Amino acid sequence: MARNLSALIVDPNLDSRLEMVKLLESVGLDSAGEATYGVEATYLAADRQPNIVLLSLEDPPMRGLSTAEALQQQLPDTPLLVYSSSPAPGLMRQAMRAGARDFLEKPLAARELRTAIHSVLAQEEQRQLARWAEHTAQNARGTVLTVAGAKGGTGKSTIAANLAVALRQVTGQEVAIADGDAQFGDVAVMLTLDVKHSVADLARNETEITRETIQPYLVRHDSGVNALTAASEPDDWRALKAEHISGIAQALSQCHEFVVLDTPGTMSEVVAASLNEAAIVLLVSSLDVSSIKDTRTALRILESWALGPDRVRLVVNDITRAAAVTPEDVERATGMEISRLILHDAQVGMSVQTGIPIVQSNPRSRFAREIIGLAESIAGLAEVRVARAPMARIPLLGRRT
Repeated sequence: MARNLSALIVDPNLDSRLEMVKLLESVGLDSAGEATYGVEATYLAADRQPNIVLLSLEDPPMRGLSTAEALQQQLPDTPLLVYSSSPAPGLMRQAMRAGARDFLEKPLAARELRTAIHSVLAQEEQRQLARWAEHTAQNARGTVLTVAGAKGGTGKSTIAANLAVALRQVTGQEVAIADGDAQFGDVAVMLTLDVKHSVADLARNETEITRETIQPYLVRHDSGVNALTAASEPDDWRALKAEHISGIAQALSQCHEFVVLDTPGTMSEVVAASLNEAAIVLLVSSLDVSSIKDTRTALRILESWALGPDRVRLVVNDITRAAAVTPEDVERATGMEISRLILHDAQVGMSVQTGIPIVQSNPRSRFAREIIGLAESIAGLAEVRVARAPMARIPLLGRRT
């Protein structure tokens, strides 16, 4: 046993203490000190911080038991080993209730003491590892991705749904998507899900949103993505508040590696909460003047909300192919580099109509390849690349090129 391990001996009998010191030397432990019951023992324990406490317990046991309890309160992670010349079952039970990890009968043999010390120290190490693992599990969080847009009609929900499925495909890890648009959310439609419990039901029914309470409200898509869908009744959206979105993001991120939050097409408190919880914000714009104008305004709003630019990625979705605006125009107008340009793909409309994400139905399509590439870049599996296509250049938002 390592020499740097030490034991505090608590024993009112001087001869017994001296014997224990010699026994400790024979098993390779250092003595952290010797004390009688009471204040002397607790003071030395606090001062010396031993790896283990050896306490003698004889009849009458009251002072020894009270000292054992005080030592355990002071050093709860330090194993307490009791030794006694009276191995009566009643005394053993009292010692264990006072915090003893083991009970040894005198006279002690070196081999017996060595085995007992090894055992209680190993048990304590396992206990601390289990406690650390539990603490880590409770505090560990997956990556929250918020998909936002300054206006509707940019394909934001299509991107969110396909991105969730793509993340599941490229990583094989647990992925969740939550529809934060409780009034007009389309995640259930995009994934053809049978909605039994909505995000509004969760907000109404649960006083606290945790990883346990959220489980009954999730529905599993055939891709393996867990979804929390929008309300089915016209007035259900009123139940969803900003604090619910925060709770949902935190709860889902405790049991999923990636959480995709789809948001309404307007800036609101619910959107603000979604953005605040996000590690990465995908701000979606289309290639038309009005969308870019609104995106520029949205970026100013995000700045006023103290959302750092390092968390925001600009995604441009060319949904019409009719716009005469170039990616360079977008970057000039917004003052931000495009993180992902998704070129027009006529097959996306059919995918939306059938309710099958295009990354599943046609993974080789242009749109699917871009979304899969985005998923890979988010997961750290590929470098970010921006597709470029030649387009006519026109003056944008009153500026001349």
